[in-house]
Amino acid sequence: MVIPARERLKELIVRWCPDDGVHASPVPGIYCIKVSRPQQRAKRHWRASICIVPQGTKEILLEGQVYREREPHYIVSPIDLPVTSRVVGASPAQPLLSLKLDFDAVALREVAAQLDRARPDDLERPGRAIFIGKASDRMLDAADRLGALLATPDDAAVLAPLVTKELMFHLLKGPDGPAIRQLVRAGSQAHRIAEAVHRLQSSLDEDVDIAALARAAGMSRAAFFKRFKEATAMSPLQYQKRLRLLEARRLMVEEGMGAEVSAYRVGYTSASQFSREYSRMFGDAPLRDSRALKQASAVVQDM
Repeated sequence: MVIPARERLKELIVRWCPDDGVHASPVPGIYCIKVSRPQQRAKRHWRASICIVPQGTKEILLEGQVYREREPHYIVSPIDLPVTSRVVGASPAQPLLSLKLDFDAVALREVAAQLDRARPDDLERPGRAIFIGKASDRMLDAADRLGALLATPDDAAVLAPLVTKELMFHLLKGPDGPAIRQLVRAGSQAHRIAEAVHRLQSSLDEDVDIAALARAAGMSRAAFFKRFKEATAMSPLQYQKRLRLLEARRLMVEEGMGAEVSAYRVGYTSASQFSREYSRMFGDAPLRDSRALKQASAVVQDM
């Protein structure tokens, strides 16, 4: 009896997840995720990634728009995004299972360039820079073979990049392919917006200079602001503020930093402003919130 790729992938993920959480695999940039209980909606920093979810449902809320797909599905984001998310309907018998890959813009761009030569007119203006859709059998098959390579890291060093590109190929040929290709196509407006997002993300401690970002993107200030909001659902200032606060929270919870030090690390010069904006975003003062998260993490790891 031939076992479907989806079932094999589920078994592979469970094998690399001794308990709930995000587990780094022996292959850099590939992770296995298991969540065995439903989650409350929580604000999170969604990293640029490609996730193949053979079982379970992840719900993502971005500025009022809900992204949710029945299994098996994929979740793709070419850029980091501050989102509200949760796992829906998970149980020990039917946990959410996901194979997650760090987003590789260079590899995706190479595959997109080959598709552009074959189908140059298959273009589409992208909307939000997050995509959720049904995973095809070919995507599941490639993900299964990628998961199988985790047991042989030496083989994976050579073969994993090839299988990853095959997975990207099937993704780009799907319904979301044209929009994703625009976001990685060098020189496109969408790609210039993605580069602006990366600049903001990598310099959280610096003030936002929208005029400079617009010039670098080759757009007017108004056009840049509009396209940035189309991709991220928020303004550049809102985007930076939310990533700053999420990073400060991570520094307090995961690295044990104090509130003032964390605030300074992400660019705040006023402790009172940091506390006020943090409380508005997370619903509690920095120290109380981080203390509660540390206590909760002893039972359930945050996803």
